Amino acid sequence: MSQLVFCSESAPSTLLELVEYQARTKSDRCAYLFRGDDGSETSLTFAELFERAKAIAATLQRRIQPGDRVLLVYPAGLEFIAAFLGCVSAGVLPVPATYPKPRRPLPRLSTIAADCQAVFALTAAQTLTTLDLARSAPELRSVQWLATDTLDLACAADWQRPEVRPEDLAFLQYTSGSISDPKGVMVTHANLMRNLEMIYEGFSIPRICADPVEGTGVSWLPAYHDMGLIGGILEPFYVGGRSVLMSPAAFLQRPVRWLKAISDYRAVIGGAPNFAYELCVEKITPEQRSELDLGSWRLAFCGAEPIRPETLERFAETFAPCGFREDAFYPCYGLAESTLLAAGGKGPGRPVIRAFERAALAELRIAEANGHPAGEIHRVTGCGGPRLDQVVEIVDPETLLPVQPDRVGEIWIKGSAVARGYWNRAEENAVTFGGRLAGSNDGTYLRTGDLGFLRDGNLFVVARLKEVIVIRGRNHYPHDIELTVSRAHEALIPNAGATFSIDHENTERLVVVNEVDRQYRNGDLEQVVQRIRAAVAEEHELDVFAVVLIRPASLPRTTSGKVQRNLCRQQYLDGDLKVQAQWQAPSRGSNGSASGNGAARRRAPAERPRKAASSILPKIGPFDRPLREDEVERLAEQIETRLLDWLVERAGLRTSDFDRDKPFAEYGLDSLTAVELSHELEEWLDVEITPVVAWNYPTAASLAAYLAREVAGKVSPEDAGEETQQPPTAESEFEKLLAEIENLSDNDVEAALEREPRNP
Repeated sequence: MSQLVFCSESAPSTLLELVEYQARTKSDRCAYLFRGDDGSETSLTFAELFERAKAIAATLQRRIQPGDRVLLVYPAGLEFIAAFLGCVSAGVLPVPATYPKPRRPLPRLSTIAADCQAVFALTAAQTLTTLDLARSAPELRSVQWLATDTLDLACAADWQRPEVRPEDLAFLQYTSGSISDPKGVMVTHANLMRNLEMIYEGFSIPRICADPVEGTGVSWLPAYHDMGLIGGILEPFYVGGRSVLMSPAAFLQRPVRWLKAISDYRAVIGGAPNFAYELCVEKITPEQRSELDLGSWRLAFCGAEPIRPETLERFAETFAPCGFREDAFYPCYGLAESTLLAAGGKGPGRPVIRAFERAALAELRIAEANGHPAGEIHRVTGCGGPRLDQVVEIVDPETLLPVQPDRVGEIWIKGSAVARGYWNRAEENAVTFGGRLAGSNDGTYLRTGDLGFLRDGNLFVVARLKEVIVIRGRNHYPHDIELTVSRAHEALIPNAGATFSIDHENTERLVVVNEVDRQYRNGDLEQVVQRIRAAVAEEHELDVFAVVLIRPASLPRTTSGKVQRNLCRQQYLDGDLKVQAQWQAPSRGSNGSASGNGAARRRAPAERPRKAASSILPKIGPFDRPLREDEVERLAEQIETRLLDWLVERAGLRTSDFDRDKPFAEYGLDSLTAVELSHELEEWLDVEITPVVAWNYPTAASLAAYLAREVAGKVSPEDAGEETQQPPTAESEFEKLLAEIENLSDNDVEAALEREPRNP
């Protein structure tokens, strides 16, 4: 390992040794800084972090046995890191878990707990009240829960250092997306330390940081995600630099917060899945860009989902005036089964983008596109090559032989960073982690299930063999979503559906196809579509792009009866499905509904950029006096009306379809939409709103009532006085406001949208 990182001492071989080393040599340096949604800051030095970890470890050592599994259920913040390292310091196995929404069912958390036989769960004190475990997850009551933020740090003196070896497990990384069958990847200390060194070497940190210890990275990625945990938290710790963290919801609510943090803290490293760069281009306004200085950003990694050349090009062009350089990009390829990084370049550089014949790739052939029309070309971004001892082979999944140089094959990986396997999955481990080349004795490989090829030292990933759907950096398994869909309505034939993703306007979008029982073919299929969207949003937090209801026995299958999802996808794109009814998400500002016998592939109307509510509605508040109860009620009615207008536009339904007392999820609005809604409400109402406000108040009626009281409570300090007790007049600020909103017709809204300058 590089002596630049570990000076004269021998390199740590376990995460515990690394923690001890950094606490000893960099005790007073800031290791982590968490930036709250309101701009507040909390931080921990390396020494403070180790003290908190030891206090947690000592508590665990008194209660459970070495090797026991411990769930980590934390909101974004520094307490998760202390708990993770506390488990490592106690010799028990941390299991990062998705932080659930308040007062929501906890199926994934319950399933993970059962799969790994967790005996303990660590969290924050507020979480125990917020989650309401007794009602939302009674099966988790057998797990012992501990709020680590209430522990006395003095108990760190009772810590006893456990014996931890490189071959021991460091943590379980559960694959994202699957609810019914999540798999825990077993990552050893040796796997982790090797991958951290691969990232250090691949990023070429000595080259991009004059002093790596002084370098700063910024991350909003979830701590339970492999890219967030290893890339955003553990890699900066490995280097000994500083990591500035923020919540995922903060980024989704206002993407500019990510780039503003990079600008403010002069960060050198930051990265995310492709969708985050796309979101920045779409949502960050010219005014916001004018305040950014991205000149310090030397490495912008991109991975975890298909890397779209158009996204990288648009991002580089959009933020070039802010100082962003195209050669800062670092496209890479990785997966949890390989700890994290599997392939990447030697430092950042201008993305390697190649154009190939689309038809040839569909036949698993590689043919350069020279002079072909744009519709016949598929552009692919190179992800660099294997690092250190990692080996990548491109293999025919049928013959198990390496493919010829002009062919596409399955990506196989071998190296010391490949994880041990899945927790308690012997049969799957034999298939996924036990790949062997035919006629060869050179050991076992990890079969990734991804299709690609190597060209000029770059790995190009072109498709997925396993049909896993990747949206916003998360894996979703088709059979999980299909099961949810089949249970959504009695009109849907069980085991007769297919789900897949398509590329729509440089974004992966989910398409649902399912056969409809003959007796319902003349029924209310719009209701069936709505139920499907609601169920998928509720259970998978996914926004369905299109629903296609097809005739019985028309779903493409193999002769043995297996669903042919890829063929179904192609039939959808070609308009060859036998459609009974179809719905597709509307373009901005247009309504959509389930339509009978429509073509499976419909041309969407020209898209107009959606404007924030603040661009067409006046600011509300602060008022010159407290509002009376009847005024608050009237304000709630007006907010609810405009809220429903926004939801109608976003969900593509008629106003008559909405019930003010039904949860938003029942209309197919996913978690990202809820966060987006909170931002637009914040801009419009001029009040600070948490990103999860739409989850805490999940209906139009309850949300409007809450918002009205928040707005009514904002009294201008300079205007508050004796006159605040006087009765309102017809010309009061409140009355003017209601008049403006009431007189704002749909035509006015349309005209206002047309007047707004379009973002480039």
